[in-house]
Amino acid sequence: MDYSETIAGHTLEYYDREHQYIVDGICVPSITQILAFKFGQKYKSVPDEVLQNAAARGTAVHKAIEDYCLNGTESELPEVRNFKFLKKQYGFEVLENETPVILFRNEKPIAAGRLDLVLECKGKIIGADIKCTARLDREYVAYQLNLYRIAYKQCYGIDWQLLRVVYLKGDRRRFGALPINETAAWELVDEYERMSV
Repeated sequence: MDYSETIAGHTLEYYDREHQYIVDGICVPSITQILAFKFGQKYKSVPDEVLQNAAARGTAVHKAIEDYCLNGTESELPEVRNFKFLKKQYGFEVLENETPVILFRNEKPIAAGRLDLVLECKGKIIGADIKCTARLDREYVAYQLNLYRIAYKQCYGIDWQLLRVVYLKGDRRRFGALPINETAAWELVDEYERMSV
């Protein structure tokens, strides 16, 4: 087990090698697995080695940004430099990094995950995700953040007023707005659950 935490009165365990979440002893899908149901084929033509290298780079960028936010640790990665630029440019503060969440329906845990960032900017609470992909898929991130928004509110009682993607790829950087659409997020969960039975 890589970690175990108590969230909203429930025990969440995570096993990284299997990318498996367990809530109160019951396996639940990750929010990423639910998204893969809709978007799963988008990288099928990309060679495995390219995907593995991209995943390793993305993990390194996420870790470096987390280290910077938590400890002020400097990094030579251009993505961290660009994260700092966006932070200054837009005036946001990082409240949380890599926060675990559980998604509930009728008080029953149905999925879990870890969201990248909770930010505060000009009095508004923002849910944000860091993306380092070659091409930014705004639709994917919108679904992802809407699911995280619902789960975060269920777990911690705090609603996000805004959703943002922090896009960092080499020297490219963007702090992009995404729509809040709770209905579409639940429709995706409904479709996933119907097809998983």
